[in-house]
Amino acid sequence: MELIDLYDKNGELVRRAVPKGEKKHAGEYAKHVLIIMKTSDSPAPGEDEGQYVVQQRSLKAKYYAGKWDMTGGGVKSGEEPVDAACREVREELGIALKPEDMELAFKHAVTWDDGTGLLVYVFMCRVQVPEGGFEFDRYEVNDVKVMPFHEFLEHVMDHNSEEFGEGLKEIERRL
Repeated sequence: MELIDLYDKNGELVRRAVPKGEKKHAGEYAKHVLIIMKTSDSPAPGEDEGQYVVQQRSLKAKYYAGKWDMTGGGVKSGEEPVDAACREVREELGIALKPEDMELAFKHAVTWDDGTGLLVYVFMCRVQVPEGGFEFDRYEVNDVKVMPFHEFLEHVMDHNSEEFGEGLKEIERRL
Protein backbone atom coordinates (compact mmCIF):
# COMPACT_ATOMS: atom_id res chain seq x y z
CA MET A 1 0.00 0.00 0.00
CA GLU A 2 1.38 3.38 -1.02
CA LEU A 3 1.45 6.00 1.71
CA ILE A 4 1.42 9.78 1.29
CA ASP A 5 1.70 12.76 3.62
CA LEU A 6 -0.95 15.48 3.66
CA TYR A 7 -0.30 19.20 4.04
CA ASP A 8 -2.22 22.44 4.31
CA LYS A 9 -2.12 24.90 1.40
CA ASN A 10 1.00 26.52 2.91
CA GLY A 11 2.89 23.22 2.89
CA GLU A 12 2.67 22.54 6.63
CA LEU A 13 2.30 18.85 7.52
CA VAL A 14 -1.24 17.90 8.58
CA ARG A 15 -1.21 14.08 8.50
CA ARG A 16 1.68 11.66 7.90
CA ALA A 17 1.63 8.23 6.21
CA VAL A 18 -1.98 8.18 5.01
CA PRO A 19 -2.97 5.47 2.49
CA LYS A 20 -2.95 7.08 -0.97
CA GLY A 21 -6.62 6.33 -1.69
CA GLU A 22 -7.96 7.49 1.69
CA LYS A 23 -10.47 10.33 1.51
CA LYS A 24 -8.92 13.71 2.17
CA HIS A 25 -10.64 16.41 4.21
CA ALA A 26 -11.15 19.97 3.02
CA GLY A 27 -7.90 21.91 3.40
CA GLU A 28 -5.69 18.85 2.89
CA TYR A 29 -3.23 18.77 0.00
CA ALA A 30 -1.00 16.00 -1.31
CA LYS A 31 2.35 16.78 -2.90
CA HIS A 32 2.68 16.04 -6.61
CA VAL A 33 5.54 16.46 -9.07
CA LEU A 34 5.58 17.28 -12.78
CA ILE A 35 8.72 17.05 -14.85
CA ILE A 36 9.21 19.20 -17.94
CA MET A 37 11.89 17.55 -20.09
CA LYS A 38 13.51 19.47 -22.93
CA THR A 39 15.72 17.40 -25.20
CA SER A 40 19.45 17.91 -24.73
CA ASP A 41 19.85 18.68 -28.45
CA SER A 42 17.27 21.51 -28.33
CA PRO A 43 18.56 25.00 -29.14
CA ALA A 44 19.76 27.23 -26.30
CA PRO A 45 17.07 29.43 -24.73
CA GLY A 46 16.06 32.29 -27.01
CA GLU A 47 17.64 30.76 -30.12
CA ASP A 48 14.71 28.70 -31.37
CA GLU A 49 11.82 26.61 -30.08
CA GLY A 50 12.73 23.68 -27.85
CA GLN A 51 11.70 20.07 -28.26
CA TYR A 52 9.96 18.37 -25.31
CA VAL A 53 9.46 14.77 -24.20
CA VAL A 54 5.74 14.15 -23.82
CA GLN A 55 3.89 11.01 -22.84
CA GLN A 56 0.42 9.89 -23.74
CA ARG A 57 -1.36 8.80 -20.59
CA SER A 58 -2.69 5.28 -20.42
CA LEU A 59 -6.02 4.80 -22.16
CA LYS A 60 -7.19 3.25 -18.86
CA ALA A 61 -6.02 6.11 -16.62
CA LYS A 62 -8.53 7.48 -14.12
CA TYR A 63 -7.73 11.08 -15.12
CA TYR A 64 -6.97 12.44 -18.58
CA ALA A 65 -6.89 9.02 -20.25
CA GLY A 66 -5.16 9.18 -23.64
CA LYS A 67 -4.04 12.81 -23.18
CA TRP A 68 -0.54 13.92 -24.16
CA ASP A 69 0.93 15.26 -20.96
CA MET A 70 3.95 15.79 -18.75
CA THR A 71 5.55 13.03 -16.74
CA GLY A 72 4.59 13.21 -13.10
CA GLY A 73 3.08 11.61 -10.05
CA GLY A 74 2.58 11.67 -6.33
CA VAL A 75 5.20 12.20 -3.67
CA LYS A 76 5.34 9.25 -1.27
CA SER A 77 5.37 9.65 2.51
CA GLY A 78 8.77 10.88 3.67
CA GLU A 79 10.01 11.42 0.10
CA GLU A 80 11.45 14.73 -1.09
CA PRO A 81 9.77 16.16 -4.22
CA VAL A 82 13.03 16.11 -6.24
CA ASP A 83 13.51 12.41 -5.42
CA ALA A 84 9.90 11.74 -6.44
CA ALA A 85 10.57 13.52 -9.75
CA CYS A 86 13.59 11.30 -10.46
CA ARG A 87 11.60 8.18 -9.47
CA GLU A 88 8.65 9.07 -11.70
CA VAL A 89 10.87 9.66 -14.76
CA ARG A 90 12.62 6.33 -14.15
CA GLU A 91 9.40 4.40 -13.52
CA GLU A 92 7.42 5.85 -16.40
CA LEU A 93 10.08 6.46 -19.09
CA GLY A 94 13.08 4.37 -18.05
CA ILE A 95 15.34 7.45 -17.87
CA ALA A 96 17.74 7.57 -14.90
CA LEU A 97 18.15 11.12 -13.60
CA LYS A 98 19.81 12.38 -10.43
CA PRO A 99 18.44 15.14 -8.19
CA GLU A 100 21.19 17.47 -9.43
CA ASP A 101 19.81 17.04 -12.98
CA MET A 102 16.54 18.64 -11.85
CA GLU A 103 15.79 22.28 -11.25
CA LEU A 104 12.64 23.42 -9.47
CA ALA A 105 10.96 25.75 -11.95
CA PHE A 106 7.94 26.74 -9.87
CA LYS A 107 5.32 25.54 -7.37
CA HIS A 108 1.62 25.62 -8.07
CA ALA A 109 -1.33 24.87 -5.78
CA VAL A 110 -4.46 23.26 -7.23
CA THR A 111 -7.65 23.33 -5.17
CA TRP A 112 -10.60 21.20 -6.17
CA ASP A 113 -14.30 21.85 -5.54
CA ASP A 114 -14.26 19.71 -2.36
CA GLY A 115 -11.54 21.91 -0.79
CA THR A 116 -8.76 19.34 -1.16
CA GLY A 117 -5.96 19.64 -3.65
CA LEU A 118 -2.38 19.25 -4.76
CA LEU A 119 0.81 21.13 -4.04
CA VAL A 120 2.52 20.73 -7.40
CA TYR A 121 6.30 20.98 -7.72
CA VAL A 122 7.24 21.57 -11.37
CA PHE A 123 10.78 20.50 -12.20
CA MET A 124 12.64 21.13 -15.43
CA CYS A 125 15.61 19.33 -16.93
CA ARG A 126 17.33 18.48 -20.17
CA VAL A 127 17.34 14.81 -21.22
CA GLN A 128 18.98 12.72 -23.89
CA VAL A 129 16.47 10.90 -26.09
CA PRO A 130 17.43 7.20 -25.93
CA GLU A 131 18.82 5.94 -29.26
CA GLY A 132 16.54 2.91 -29.28
CA GLY A 133 13.53 4.91 -28.15
CA PHE A 134 11.88 5.12 -24.77
CA GLU A 135 11.28 2.01 -22.67
CA PHE A 136 8.14 3.17 -20.94
CA ASP A 137 5.76 1.59 -18.44
CA ARG A 138 2.86 0.45 -20.60
CA TYR A 139 0.58 0.32 -17.56
CA GLU A 140 0.87 4.08 -17.03
CA VAL A 141 1.96 5.32 -20.46
CA ASN A 142 0.43 4.56 -23.86
CA ASP A 143 3.11 6.27 -25.98
CA VAL A 144 6.01 8.74 -25.81
CA LYS A 145 7.17 11.27 -28.36
CA VAL A 146 9.11 14.48 -28.75
CA MET A 147 7.25 17.60 -29.87
CA PRO A 148 7.97 21.32 -30.26
CA PHE A 149 7.09 23.61 -27.36
CA HIS A 150 4.03 25.19 -29.02
CA GLU A 151 2.49 21.75 -29.59
CA PHE A 152 3.36 20.58 -26.06
CA LEU A 153 1.77 23.72 -24.60
CA GLU A 154 -1.38 23.25 -26.67
CA HIS A 155 -1.80 19.69 -25.37
CA VAL A 156 -1.35 20.48 -21.68
CA MET A 157 -3.35 23.70 -21.55
CA ASP A 158 -6.69 21.97 -22.03
CA HIS A 159 -6.51 20.88 -18.38
CA ASN A 160 -4.31 23.52 -16.70
CA SER A 161 -4.76 27.16 -15.65
CA GLU A 162 -3.41 30.20 -17.48
CA GLU A 163 -1.08 30.81 -14.52
CA PHE A 164 0.35 27.32 -14.98
CA GLY A 165 0.76 27.98 -18.71
CA GLU A 166 2.73 31.15 -17.97
CA GLY A 167 5.06 29.04 -15.81
CA LEU A 168 5.60 26.65 -18.72
CA LYS A 169 6.38 29.56 -21.06
CA GLU A 170 8.97 30.78 -18.56
CA ILE A 171 10.55 27.31 -18.60
CA GLU A 172 10.84 27.50 -22.40
CA ARG A 173 12.58 30.89 -22.03
CA ARG A 174 15.03 29.56 -19.38
CA LEU A 175 15.77 25.90 -20.09
